[in-house]
Amino acid sequence: MLNRWHWLLRPVPAERMAALRIAVAVVALLDIGIACLPQFAAHFSENGLGGPGAYSWRFRDGHYYWSLLRVLPAAWGPAALLSVWALAALALLVGYRPLASGLVCWACAISFWNINPGLCNGGDQIRNSLFLAVAIGRSGAVWGVESVRRNGRVGRVLVPGWPAKVLLVQFACMYVFSGVYKLLSPGWQTGYVMYFVNHDLEWCLTPNLSPYLPVFAHRLSSWVAVAWELAFPLLIAFRRTHALTLWMGVVFHVLTFFTLEVGHFALYSLSFYALFVPWERWHRPAVTSEPLA
Repeated sequence: MLNRWHWLLRPVPAERMAALRIAVAVVALLDIGIACLPQFAAHFSENGLGGPGAYSWRFRDGHYYWSLLRVLPAAWGPAALLSVWALAALALLVGYRPLASGLVCWACAISFWNINPGLCNGGDQIRNSLFLAVAIGRSGAVWGVESVRRNGRVGRVLVPGWPAKVLLVQFACMYVFSGVYKLLSPGWQTGYVMYFVNHDLEWCLTPNLSPYLPVFAHRLSSWVAVAWELAFPLLIAFRRTHALTLWMGVVFHVLTFFTLEVGHFALYSLSFYALFVPWERWHRPAVTSEPLA
């Protein structure tokens, strides 16, 4: 049945998955170093806010949440697992056994996510999917330690395309359902929601700059965001709107990173867009390729 899905099964240039691997690894290292380490003891230690028993109800019978921190000793387990996560992310960055290092990163991320879900946001769920994609997507075929060992290979290198395509479908669903949720809100319908968010000291990182924008600019940003999210699957499917849709996504996530308190959602989302850059054209100028969508 699946062999008829040519779009899903069509291979992609190996440089695309390698770029995704590198981007995800860089963001993961920033996540560990900036988000986790400064408040690590308070959030994950035995006597902190997120020790093994903080959210014990998540692990009751009939639920399928799990965490390695539930089986490791509370005294040294969190620090040891964070060290393993950092080493695995570094291995992913250099392309050393990306299948194993990606799965280790995924297991560590899931473990910290489930042990203290109060710290998590949409970026953490995207992170988990990205780790799986780079682990199973043959992301070490080029630009990594594994590819250097096989340096006798010449010519175009292709890898299975379905992990990248599944990731694209997941992001498309995320955007669409986010747009639908916003469209149901009167605040988004009128556009005033971004006006209030951009003046909110808890959400906005640049509240001093927000008053310089006219009210209509805040409202317009609300409408454009909703329209882009709802239309993303359709716009990315056509060649004429493909590049513009992707550039709008990059601008959207860059702006949210610098102006809103959204954790690492923006950075992990931006790493996804590394899939669409035609790296293979610069690496091998004679190669032509089609967009993923």
